Amino acid sequence: MRFNDTITGAFFVALAFGIIVLSTGFHTPSGQRFGPGLFPICTALLMGAAGSLLVVKGWLNRQTHPWITLADWWREPRLLLNGAAIFGALLAYLLLAELIGFLILVPLILWALIGMLWGRIWIALLIAVLATLVTHVFFVELLKVPLPWGWVPYFKLL
Repeated sequence: MRFNDTITGAFFVALAFGIIVLSTGFHTPSGQRFGPGLFPICTALLMGAAGSLLVVKGWLNRQTHPWITLADWWREPRLLLNGAAIFGALLAYLLLAELIGFLILVPLILWALIGMLWGRIWIALLIAVLATLVTHVFFVELLKVPLPWGWVPYFKLL
């Protein structure tokens, strides 16, 4: 799927505006000239400028480029199912991660996606478990980022 540059540019201008509005609300600590909102605001200004150029470019080329162009793969039900499965997996993680936990939910999601997209079920299971454990160690142990535990303490998996 390809959107006309006017649509893409308008999206980025709106996103830049939202980032600027939210970043101006960051509290600047006393004694500092620049607060935590400086970098997001500068980035959003550049994003808004680039988005504005895309809007102008798309508007000038609107006769030669349609608003939306669908790629050939949109006509393949199997490929549409694969794309929908990825969005479904993201939605499942968002809704179930706190309840079930990272160490239980993520291998199941990865196993389903890798198995569906690649077809080798047992290798997919191995990859899913190893990828989950490596990701867990990286985030929890090295970066000290807490991941949802969910049911893990009840099953004493760790």
